[in-house]
Amino acid sequence: MLVDFDGEILLPKGNVEDFAVIACDQFTSQPEYWTELERRLKSGSALDFVLPECFLDRADELINKIRAANARIDDRFYSVRGAVAVTRTTAYGRTRKGVVASIDLDAYEFTPGNKALIRTVKERIPPRVAIREALDIELPHVLLLVDDRFGALSSAVERAKKSALYDGELCGRGGHIKGELIENSEDLYAAVDGIIRDSARFGSPLFALVGDGNHSLATAKYCRDACPTKSNGRALVEIINVYDEGLVCEPIHRLVKVDDTQAFVSAFRKEVCCDGDAAETVIYTPSPVTVRLPADKIAAIKAVDAFCENYVKKNGGYVDYVHGESGLKRDGFCGIMLHSVKKSELFDYVIANGVLPKKTFSLGEAEEKRFYIEARKIK
Repeated sequence: MLVDFDGEILLPKGNVEDFAVIACDQFTSQPEYWTELERRLKSGSALDFVLPECFLDRADELINKIRAANARIDDRFYSVRGAVAVTRTTAYGRTRKGVVASIDLDAYEFTPGNKALIRTVKERIPPRVAIREALDIELPHVLLLVDDRFGALSSAVERAKKSALYDGELCGRGGHIKGELIENSEDLYAAVDGIIRDSARFGSPLFALVGDGNHSLATAKYCRDACPTKSNGRALVEIINVYDEGLVCEPIHRLVKVDDTQAFVSAFRKEVCCDGDAAETVIYTPSPVTVRLPADKIAAIKAVDAFCENYVKKNGGYVDYVHGESGLKRDGFCGIMLHSVKKSELFDYVIANGVLPKKTFSLGEAEEKRFYIEARKIK
């Protein structure tokens, strides 16, 4: 089945506050966030099972720690059957609702132009593969977006009989989270079928787009294809209605480490800026410099990414991806502020043009990203 709302899910023993940590691809330019988190959390948190991307230079050391934590998994989790209804209120005053369940990886594809029921962009970080191979569980931060414009799945979750699983505060300004076990799932399956039928307006059946966790889901598919087993043909995700009022699309800006900020801006003006159909934005050096990018937001992101990648290849430095304008104002860097696509544009764009460029948008601010809580056995 495409979505399994009745499968086994693992949940951490004890309080959610002592376990949950934010997605590993956040705060990549702020190692102090993760260092403070490690100091505050007790041993046994989700931090034992993940590799924050700001510490990729320590990948071998941290993967060895993950292997050691894997030996104690039975002491960390307990098992339930069903799906988990999640309500998340963030520090920004937004509340969003989702449902955690597993999906069939045969229905997911990352190749350009594919017509799979679940689509994304093809990307992998090698340590993700090593981590998945080291663990008997998956602890994902994947968010699937569904075009549930009539609220069929959302309503089914609201109507379902539920019992409390966890309820608590999240660290690092993560806000509040509540999880409930859904005990009767018939209406949820019917809602999924309805969403797929309604997707006929797109020209081919479509259930969901991957809104976050592209690397994790691509890694799950890669590992399944490399060594298929009875357990690893599915992946755990959180499914969210793209029209959920608590879900916002925020831009992901580019932060480029350079030796000469003025030389970077000069080259950028020459190769990227345009005078025709254009939209103004700012490059921080860290003083603001106004530039003009293509008005088409996706075309602008592609042009900026191509320029930045070529520039650092020729001149040294690196490109990072940050949330929030304040993170762009750093000495020795050029911070390029980009405009976000609207969430109402996502499905139509992907249908017409294929997958989006990497790091096109973020579902909220960094602190609003998904936290690791639910897990699933993969071995």
